[in-house]
Amino acid sequence: MARKKSAAKKAREAELKESTSTIAPSEPKPEQKPEPKPKEELSEDESSSSEEEDEFGDLITEDVESGINNVLGLLKSNPEKLLDPNAKFFNDPEAENYEVNKKEKPLYLKDYHRENLLAGGYKDESETVDGEKSYNTLQREDRDQLLMDIKKAFDDDEDDDDDDFLHKKEAEVKQDDAPVTKLPDPSKDPDSFLSAFLDNQAWIPKKGDKVINLDKIEAEDEDEFDNAVDSFEHAYNFRYEDPNAAEIVSYARNQATLRRSKTNSRKRQREKKLEQKEQEEQEINEMVKKKKTSKLNKVMDRLSKIKEAVGDQVSDEVIEKVFGDSLLQEDFDDADWDSKMAEIFNEQYYDAENVKPEWDEDDEIMGEYYENEQDDEEDKEEEEEEVAEPVSKKSKKDKLKEKKSAKKEKESLKEKAQQIIEANTLKIIDEVEEERGRSKNKDEVKFKYREVSPESFGLTTRDIILADDKQLNSFIGIKKFAPYRPKELRLKDKRKYTKKKHLQEWRKEVFHDKNGPRVPEEAKENEIWIPNEDAIKETRKEKRKHKQK
Repeated sequence: MARKKSAAKKAREAELKESTSTIAPSEPKPEQKPEPKPKEELSEDESSSSEEEDEFGDLITEDVESGINNVLGLLKSNPEKLLDPNAKFFNDPEAENYEVNKKEKPLYLKDYHRENLLAGGYKDESETVDGEKSYNTLQREDRDQLLMDIKKAFDDDEDDDDDDFLHKKEAEVKQDDAPVTKLPDPSKDPDSFLSAFLDNQAWIPKKGDKVINLDKIEAEDEDEFDNAVDSFEHAYNFRYEDPNAAEIVSYARNQATLRRSKTNSRKRQREKKLEQKEQEEQEINEMVKKKKTSKLNKVMDRLSKIKEAVGDQVSDEVIEKVFGDSLLQEDFDDADWDSKMAEIFNEQYYDAENVKPEWDEDDEIMGEYYENEQDDEEDKEEEEEEVAEPVSKKSKKDKLKEKKSAKKEKESLKEKAQQIIEANTLKIIDEVEEERGRSKNKDEVKFKYREVSPESFGLTTRDIILADDKQLNSFIGIKKFAPYRPKELRLKDKRKYTKKKHLQEWRKEVFHDKNGPRVPEEAKENEIWIPNEDAIKETRKEKRKHKQK
């Protein structure tokens, strides 16, 4: 069933019929061009819209180019002709022939319907509504177009499935139709460059040429300048404020803090203290090693000097007994040296008492024996001198023997020095700690103990244990052991009480034997036999009897 036409539609159709009836019988009138208005009457909009710039030289025709060439030729040949006002090089073209790229008049719907009716291209009312396609016709056309597109797409997919592989599209090589013309060098031949530039219209941009947009560059520069101004203004206005005040500082969590660790703060402190102690011990051990090496060299030097002064007659045990800890001291005074040497010679003298007596040479019985012995020794010395005369230099064997003996002596000295140092390691450690200084955490020591070297004044352990307190006081008083006595008095008492004569007299008085208390045959070296009460009573009775006598 057909739709009823609206009143508006009927009015439009009536207008169209009237327009067609009026246009058909009338004859066509000649077009009247509007007269141009004077320049003063033109408005700003009309003047601005009518003016068009020739950016790419579209207005340069062959006539214009010939005129330009004529002008250039006259510049070279006859420039005075250019000043002639009657000379014309360019013709004035009509405005209609040189209008380019004019804007067309806008086409409205009313004009479109009029032209369509005049051309006889109107259609049935069923297909058009108000001169346009109806809704049904538009839907039908869209459906047909969609079906065609789907069919075409399926056909393309089937072709691709049949091929089972993809073909790479070959890049189409664009070939420029216009050949590239090279202009001559303007520095060498400027005239030919100018003529070629004008003939080829080289100022017109071609496809592929890089066009620099100056307006865009200027806009970017302006934006950068504006940003710089804004940043400076912001920095100046907020120069007294902290830039990080508005930011919230966040710290990333370490892998160790993501889970609860077994170590706590106390355990870490304990481990830190242990590490500090280990480090201190290592430092102390290194310093002790250095100190021992320096002490070893000093002890070896002093032992060698003492042996040179004393000779081979004195044993090493006596030297160690007399000098003792003084070998480790840094300073070695002359007074100490004299006192120690006197003690060594005293020891040597008392040791000589136990040696068997030697006969005097003045004795009548042994006189002949000594004379014969001297004669034999002189004969031997003469023979040795006769044999040694031809051999002036020492043989290699003798040199090797001397080297070996010197090496052995040095090794023996080193061993003895090492023994002395190992026995006094505690003293060396104390010296190192004093040099190193105490740590700040430790409290200051209010009272410092003084180490005293053990001194027995020649008494053995048997003498000290088996004798009474009175008997020991008779040998030497306790006051003599005071550690703060002057050094000179201590050395004097040591020289006095360590003499073997004094010790033998005291032993004879106490034990009735100058060699000390009697040791049973069953007793071993390190054993001490304490007498019973009966034996003590007998000794007391013997002492009384001895005093009565």
